[in-house]
Amino acid sequence: MNDKKFRISRNKRTAATWIMIFGFICTLLIETTIEDFNENTLLCFIIAVTVAAGLAFLGTLLVKEYYLQIFDDGFELTKGKKVTKYPYSAFAGSEVNRHYLNGIYTGTSREICVREASGIKREINANCLSKAKFAEVVSYLDRTKYTESLNMEAAVEYFKERHDLVVPNESIIEANKKDVIIRNSFVAGLFIAFLVALIYYLVIDNDSVLAMVIFIISGIAAVLMLFTDTIPDIIAYNKIKNLPARIGVDRDSLMLGDKTFLAGDVLNVLMVPANYEIMSREMVIINKNGEKYEYGFGKIDYKNRRTYSEYGRVYNTLELWCIVNNIKFMKILG
Repeated sequence: MNDKKFRISRNKRTAATWIMIFGFICTLLIETTIEDFNENTLLCFIIAVTVAAGLAFLGTLLVKEYYLQIFDDGFELTKGKKVTKYPYSAFAGSEVNRHYLNGIYTGTSREICVREASGIKREINANCLSKAKFAEVVSYLDRTKYTESLNMEAAVEYFKERHDLVVPNESIIEANKKDVIIRNSFVAGLFIAFLVALIYYLVIDNDSVLAMVIFIISGIAAVLMLFTDTIPDIIAYNKIKNLPARIGVDRDSLMLGDKTFLAGDVLNVLMVPANYEIMSREMVIINKNGEKYEYGFGKIDYKNRRTYSEYGRVYNTLELWCIVNNIKFMKILG
């Protein structure tokens, strides 16, 4: 495997630039409180530039870039001049959390977990990595760790026989369809309440506090639900409509419904991990010719009606199939 290097911290030049801009603005704001500022504008400007440049220089010295490099026998974490080497067994998973404030999405935090030789679990902030880069880093760490302990001969032997799974796709699709209809009906009801209350307030009684409260609350709730629930649910439902009725896999091919993928034609396989409850379960297959196929497996619910109960088995089987066939397997981590 070729060595791979990822920067998991902010670029120190970018950080220094922001520090410089912040320092320049703050210095100017402080200087404007001086009584004779207008008479000494040039001098104040020079001082602000000097302070900003000094802060930027300090920023380049104090901000340490964090790098993670992948090797055949392990990975390295580099922070400034400090380099720490780890075996792949030290990789302790990853964390992805979506954050909300009063129901409004505010961002996603990502962490890479490493277990030190002392046994202490260490979380490394990886918020600066994009969704795709974070997934790539975790996939390399996971894949190589898996390959280290994997009996490749046994894995190849496992795929000599075809393995088939029957998926109750119609019932899963129907359960998701009902859920989307219920949610959309509720959002539609909120929009109707908003319009009725707004028309009443504007046309009939513009002194009605109740009408004003109803159209404000229902309008805000409708917009929030539209973007946080309705639109994501519709997108997920459009993907789950492709849920195959049968999944089959052997050494050289993968069958999803009526579509067969030859191992030699597949470039990437991407899947949401089975234990990720914050996302709908999805599979993306990208062929070497650029063709992309997306399949939805629903989202975990307490009755397990909206998802395929054997998704975890599908996930593990395809991950192993990709390793055996040297196909890049990546996690969709959000």
